[in-house]
Amino acid sequence: MTIDRLTINELSYDLFVSEYADKKPFILTGAMDHWECRPWTLEYIDEHYGDRMVTIRKSDIEGVKTFKQVKLSNYIEYIDQNDDKWYCDWNFTQLNQNDLDLVYSAPEYFTKDTLRADEETGRDWKWFFLGSKQTGTPLHQDFNNTHAWNGVIFGEKEWIFYHPDDSPYLYEGNINVFDEKDIEQKPLVQKASPIRFRQKAGEIIYAPRHWWHQVENTEHTLAVSENFWFTGERLANQI
Repeated sequence: MTIDRLTINELSYDLFVSEYADKKPFILTGAMDHWECRPWTLEYIDEHYGDRMVTIRKSDIEGVKTFKQVKLSNYIEYIDQNDDKWYCDWNFTQLNQNDLDLVYSAPEYFTKDTLRADEETGRDWKWFFLGSKQTGTPLHQDFNNTHAWNGVIFGEKEWIFYHPDDSPYLYEGNINVFDEKDIEQKPLVQKASPIRFRQKAGEIIYAPRHWWHQVENTEHTLAVSENFWFTGERLANQI
């Protein structure tokens, strides 16, 4: 299976609602061209944000449960010797670093008629993800039945998506679908229909709620991501 690729000029809001919202993932190009953070490099964020506290975690299924807080500069210092695959999971709104909200602009598709805040804290679900080659996130469905978008600022990511209907074949997420040996040991996954693709710098992907996905960085990569609900579906859950 392949993923649709559209430019921001091709994708009207109405087309997004009718063909993609809560239906299937896609790649969007052209939406990041004028972001303040678009020219950032590893050296730039080290120089300008290196003193910020960030959260890191490991990239395997068990490691995502173990979090540490370190200075961003300390993580960057060891990014080339990252044998344990620590991944920078920088939830900047939870860390009260709201000035970073100004360095990018979420496309209208993901902000119009949406809710993007944690009901307990009132803070938006917004992250920068920074990692070296082979860091990433294990197979999962996003939390609280949320949708997500992810834009690569520099670097490249490889994704594998599965439709929610493939859930019976995915071992509740306890499988590394990038690992051929793991796939051989868990044959049910062969019945699933993956969508596999690479996301390059300047591209945004949309991940609908309930879709399984695993992502791995193919080089040093920085991305920004947000989770959200569409207003109607969240209100329906509260009735």
